[in-house]
Parts: sequence; structure tokens; C-alpha cells
Amino acid sequence: MTEESVVLPFKYWVAMLVFLVTLISVGSAIGFQTFGSGFIENMNKYNLYEIGRGGRLLYYETPSGEKMVRVDIGFDLNTTYNETHGVAYWFEGIELPYGSTIIDVIQNIHKANMTELRVYDLNNSSIFEKIPVQNPENLQFVVSYGNISGMRYIDEINGIKNNPATMAQWMIYFWDAEKRTFVYLTTSPDKFTVAHKDTIVILYGTFGGWPADCCSGGSWEYNEYEGAVTR
Repeated sequence: MTEESVVLPFKYWVAMLVFLVTLISVGSAIGFQTFGSGFIENMNKYNLYEIGRGGRLLYYETPSGEKMVRVDIGFDLNTTYNETHGVAYWFEGIELPYGSTIIDVIQNIHKANMTELRVYDLNNSSIFEKIPVQNPENLQFVVSYGNISGMRYIDEINGIKNNPATMAQWMIYFWDAEKRTFVYLTTSPDKFTVAHKDTIVILYGTFGGWPADCCSGGSWEYNEYEGAVTR
């Protein structure tokens, strides 16, 4: 399959997603429920196919034979650490049963083997410092979800809520090891099954007709994404 046959259809899906979100923002929720159900389901399937997640997933077995995965997840709430730096939260080595979803990862962040802040320069977000968190249980992430046609999405984290009128919303990215880049996920977080060594990033930004650029390289490094806004 050529690159064009993969990339162009996905842009079509995202353009249609923008149209559907716009329907909600102008109060056409009933029409969205009728038209959107099949579309979102097909978009989920296509997104999984595009990133090669249609088959068996990597896991490891415990001495007792349990199938398990370890997953990393990062959060950028679009908030500042101080006047000159923004902050992202990173949870590494979250151990979960095989078959867990992104929502399961979010609900079990305190099982992480290591938790750190990644404090980055607002003028150059590729420059950052890792600060270990000594008491990660004190970090509170209160997450609420919306539901469209039986599929859940992140609506709010710690009081920061999706705003359809401005297209500011929570976006999920997945590290594609083959492409060596983070890719935007349209798949519902309760439909995306994580594999061993997966890395997920959740950030708050302006959709603007196309997802905000996320992280490039193997570390927390933004590509044209401006990062934090003081709250």
C-alpha cells in the first residue's frame, strides 16, 4: 500500500471529525448521535489499522503465568511550573493485566515504578529538566469522561474541560515505534488496548482543524507545540 493511500484517507477522517465536533458545538447533538455512531466506530477501526494495532500485542508473563504489560504515560495540562517554565507529568512502568485500555492506564497511574516532572522552557520546549517526584500519591488527576454512542472520550482533567467553541480539547498521542514519532489517536481511549512498552501522551491544546503537534524523538520534546499557558 502506498503512503498516499494511507495518509489521505486519514486526513479525510480527521476533517470529518472536525465537522462532527462542530455539530456538537452548535447544539446539533441529536443529529450527531444519529450520524456519528457508525462514523466514529469506523474511524476507530481505521486508526488502529493505520498504526498497526490490529493483531496480537506484546506482553510478558509473570512466574505464575499471568499476562502483563508495562506502560508509560505523560500528561501536559497546559499549565506552568513558574513564570518561565511549563510542566508535564510523567508516569513510567505502570504494570497492568494484558487487555487493559488507555482508561485503565489513567486510573492506575499511582502504580508507576517512577514518577517525574518534566519542566521545560516556555521559549524552547525541547529544553527540559527531569525532577523525580518523591510522593507521587500526592499528585491528583481527577478525570471525567464523556460518552458518544457508547464510546468514551476524555472530557475534563483537574477542572480543565473540553471547549468545542474554541476547539480546545484533550488529545491523545501514541508512540509509533516503527515511524519513530508520536501519532495522534482518534481511537476512543476505552477501545485502545495497550501493549507492553507502549508510551501514551495526553495533552490539552487547540485542535484548530488538525491535531496540535506533539512530541518528536524518544523524549519529551515538542515539535512546534507551544506548550503551557498560565492558569
